[in-house]
This record gives sequence, C-alpha cells and structure tokens, in this order.
Amino acid sequence: MKLSATLLLALMLLGLAGCRKDDDTTGPSVTILAPGAGAQLQIPGEVTVRAAVSDDRQVTTVRFTVLDPQGIPVVGSASVAVDAASADVERTLALNDEALRSGAYTIMVTAHDGSNESRAYRALTVVEAPLRLRAVYAVSAVGGQTAVLRIDSTGAAAPFATLDQDVRHAVFSTRSRALVIAGDVSGPVTALDAELGTVRWQLPNTNAFGSTFFTGLDRIDDDRLLIGRSDGELRAVAAFSGSGFFTALALDGRYPRRQAALGGRLLSEQPLVAGNGRRLVLYTAYTGELLAERPLDLVLAGFAALDDDRVLLFGERAGDGVVQELHVDLGGGWEPQALSGQAIRGVASAPGQVHYLATSTGLLRYSYSTNTVQSLIAGPALEVIGRDAVSGAVYIATTGQVQRVDPGSGAILQSWPLSGTAVALLPCYNREP
Repeated sequence: MKLSATLLLALMLLGLAGCRKDDDTTGPSVTILAPGAGAQLQIPGEVTVRAAVSDDRQVTTVRFTVLDPQGIPVVGSASVAVDAASADVERTLALNDEALRSGAYTIMVTAHDGSNESRAYRALTVVEAPLRLRAVYAVSAVGGQTAVLRIDSTGAAAPFATLDQDVRHAVFSTRSRALVIAGDVSGPVTALDAELGTVRWQLPNTNAFGSTFFTGLDRIDDDRLLIGRSDGELRAVAAFSGSGFFTALALDGRYPRRQAALGGRLLSEQPLVAGNGRRLVLYTAYTGELLAERPLDLVLAGFAALDDDRVLLFGERAGDGVVQELHVDLGGGWEPQALSGQAIRGVASAPGQVHYLATSTGLLRYSYSTNTVQSLIAGPALEVIGRDAVSGAVYIATTGQVQRVDPGSGAILQSWPLSGTAVALLPCYNREP
C-alpha cells in the first residue's frame, strides 16, 4: 500500500513537470525589415511595413499600426494571420487624414503566438499635408434664427444650415470639424458637423431673464472651447463632443466676455454685471484655477500673443480704437496705438505680427514691428472679420454682403450676398494652420 502511494506521488510529480514544460511563456521574435531607419512620409501617403516573425511553436497573428507622438494609433490596425513557426509579413498602411501634424510618429508591429505577444518599433517622420482652405462659413442672425452660408475654396456659395435659435457667437474647430454656435437670450450652444450640417451636440440655455445668457464663446486651442455665461460660469469643453474639462467662475459681480490662451494661462475679460468696470482675470489653462487679476479699461475685440508673457490687446475706449501691450504677470505695458474715432470691433492676425482691424470706420492694417497703421477700406462700419491663412485674403462683412479683400491694396476681390446681421466669418482648413 505504501509502495502504491509512493508510485502515485511520483506519477503526479512527473505529470506536473510535463505540464510546466508545455507552458509557453516566451513571446515571438519580431524584427521590422522595412521601412529602414530615417523613413519619412508626406501626408496623404502610404508606408509599406515588412516584418520577420518567428516562434518556437507558432506565430498566430501579426498586427501593424502607426502611433502619433502621444502614442495614440492614427490608422486602423491591420491584422495578418500567420499560423506558422516563422514568416515574413507585409502590410501597406495609409495615412490619409490631412488633420495630422508633422512630427515623430512610430510604426508598431505586434506578433502573437496564442499565449504571448511581442512588439517591435520603427521611427517614422511624418510631414503634414500642405495647408488648404476648404471653405469659409458666414454665420448670421436672421430674425430669431441662425443662418450659415458656406463659401467653398472656389468661391461658390450655398446655404449650409438654418437653425431655429438666436445667435450671439460662433467659432470653428478644424481639428474637430465642428462649427459651434452659441445662442443669445434663448438659444443653446449647438455644434454642427462641418461636413454634414447635422447637430453633433448641444448645451442648453437655462436663462431665466430677458438678456444675453451666453456671454462668450472662444476657441483656445485645437479642440478646446471656453463658454462664458451671464451667471459667471466659464466652462471649458471639447469642440468634438461637448464634454467638459473644467468649470471656473468669474470674479464676484462679473461675467466672462472674451477669452484667450497665453503661455499656460487663460486670459478672461470680465465686465461688471451692473456698471462699466472691467478686469482682465488670469486662470490656469488646464484646471481653471484663479491666478491673478489686472485692471482693464478696454472693451476687447481680440488678443494677439507676442510671447508666453506678453500680449497685444485690441479694443475700444470711449469710441476710440486702442492697441495695448501688456505683460500679464507683471501687469505693466504701453499703448502703441490710439485710433481717434475708430473703435476696433474685430481682429484677424497674420504672421509677423500683422493684424487686420475691423473698425467703426472701415478696415485697417496694423504692423506691430513698425507700429504703423494703414487704411485699406474707408467708410463702412465693420463688426466681423476673418482671414484665409493660405492666400492671405481678408474676409469682411458689411451690410447685406460678405467681401473677400486683397490684404495689400484693400481691393474687393469677390462679394456674396448675406442675409441678416453677420456674427462670424470662420475659415475651415484641411488641418490646423
């Protein structure tokens, strides 16, 4: 009996040893054969990836993908069945999304043997697609509705959307392909798909009074928007989905009107709810934590960053246009320009610190480097302005029409009829400029 027990124990130990021998704990070998080191891809384009894989038993599948500089896949994973101990496997990956930016990307090849997986990587330098204008969206208020006119890159114009809501602001996110419209007294914040014109998301208007509710709508980077409300709320949301990043509050008795990002900070113009006083309030860019406040005596029309600490403020003081330079941390600065009787209502900036100003008396061009102002169009009061970053042409809205303007001479290059009161002129590109 004792011998039988000993024999049984020995057999069990042999069985366990056999099981351990069968355990597969080693992943396959993976070597990327092509492309070679220093590979480069111009978008849109394709890269052919070839890899050698092997395993002491069997490689079941191999997957190919490309990761952006943040490690996020930018193409769908291409999977290949192998079912062999070794093989050379090849797949062509297409990078056709023209929204992708230049940078250091990574090819990743993953091999599986049914129990384990191994990866190999190869650097890929991606060169972004040439910048192209797709369209300019002209948003206007028509009675109690919102109309959107789309002017394509050839100059052909057609109605794009009509919304049964009032409108106060509008911005465009090229990365998210979203046209975002904020209501005035009763309308919600509505995001439209820029290709289809369908509603992608909305935020309700909870106004209990007969005055403006959405006091501000600003795009602060490729995908984030800041939405200001008359109750003092300042909410950062994703242009693509409307999901929230953070919510900050204006100073007591004030509301957020116009916002911009500068060197990791958010700048917020905040007028008094009752009265004429204003402050420029600073928050952290990603959490909305209050940092500081500065005196402000302008009704702002726009911002332009000089560097991470200095900003140009464009606005109006007692009917005069003012260009003011401000060091946001130290609070000091000066006024390069005071434009008598020419209140600045809108700004479109170009490289080299050249800024096109929509004013109460026409269109001006201001060059910061020389501190000079040139009149391009005199006469009509302008409220809305945009700029094509590809051609440099400036778009303005006058009564009943949108005009495309030569940025050097001020000549009118093309005009389109526009219903209602213009709210925004928003260029759409194949990628972010």
